[in-house]
Amino acid sequence: MIYKIFRPLIFQLDPESAHNLATNFLKYFPRFSSILTCEKNYPNLQNKIFDLDFSSPIGLGAGFDKNCEIALTLQKFGFGFIEVGTVTPKPQIGNEKPRIFRLTKDQALINRLGFNNFGSEIFLQNLLKTKPHFNKILGVNIGKNKDTQDSAVDYLELVSKFYQYADYLTINISSPNTKNLRDLQNEKQLKEFLIAIDNQKKQLQITTNKNTPILLKIAPDLDIKEQQAIAEIVSNSIISGIIISNTTINRDFNLQNQYASELGGLSGKPLFDPANEVLKNFYKFTNGKIPLIGVGGIFNANDAYQKIRFGASLVQIYSAFIFEGFSLVEKIKKDLSELLIKDGFKNIQQAIGIDNL
Repeated sequence: MIYKIFRPLIFQLDPESAHNLATNFLKYFPRFSSILTCEKNYPNLQNKIFDLDFSSPIGLGAGFDKNCEIALTLQKFGFGFIEVGTVTPKPQIGNEKPRIFRLTKDQALINRLGFNNFGSEIFLQNLLKTKPHFNKILGVNIGKNKDTQDSAVDYLELVSKFYQYADYLTINISSPNTKNLRDLQNEKQLKEFLIAIDNQKKQLQITTNKNTPILLKIAPDLDIKEQQAIAEIVSNSIISGIIISNTTINRDFNLQNQYASELGGLSGKPLFDPANEVLKNFYKFTNGKIPLIGVGGIFNANDAYQKIRFGASLVQIYSAFIFEGFSLVEKIKKDLSELLIKDGFKNIQQAIGIDNL
């Protein structure tokens, strides 16, 4: 309610300024966040994935807290897990501004940020301050610097740096805003890349005595053959799960906003159906044996529930959090719990993939 009162004023600002304002508010006034929402736990939403205990399947996607500055405050809004980043080895200013566009009528965003962040050293300092006080699941999303020629070098460096501190790591090779990044999804490159990741994880497991799950985040714009190839490669690798999906470069959605033709990745409501199709495909291609995280266009409990029934063990929101505000997470949790009860499911595990069998 409070957010909806102030949203018209916030939306008068350009999207990046509004985001920075929100980030600074949560950073410098963390106690005020406790009056914006009241966190509740629902036993039927609890789930154990990757050997990690999730209090609920509703997570915050990467991009909101790029530098791991406000995760402690964000967890108070009821998320079962939060993914921070994307972080790159070296600091990066990203692409030229303006680089975020708010498509209000379409309930969507377009961004071409380009992995802007403070770099891995500052990120690690923030992570080390955050982790001892964090009581949810904390994932770290990693990416390459735009000027790095050998992409694997950056990812291997970041896996090594954050492996022992993160609850899970996400390898982001699907952002459309870093040149040639999505090429890593090609069959030959992906095989070689994941072999290198596999070898490094085996070494880190020995040195840290820790089995940190490593996830792969893919694009929604892959054709069916590319999806099948990735599913097969991942099934034979050390990758623990797949996040489906990143933003789309497709614009075939009859978008109404004046910014619809802006370059960058589109997120929000228009992504819901295309991302669901990829989600359903991967659940089938992996025979339901690899946990999937459903992302794209979730604005309410019905949206989250549909992704779960298509095969998602967990889901993430981002655009809806910006459009609907801080109380959204608790509303989704409450309504999702009721949907499970209504359909006769004792817990969320019973509903996963039920519409994809």
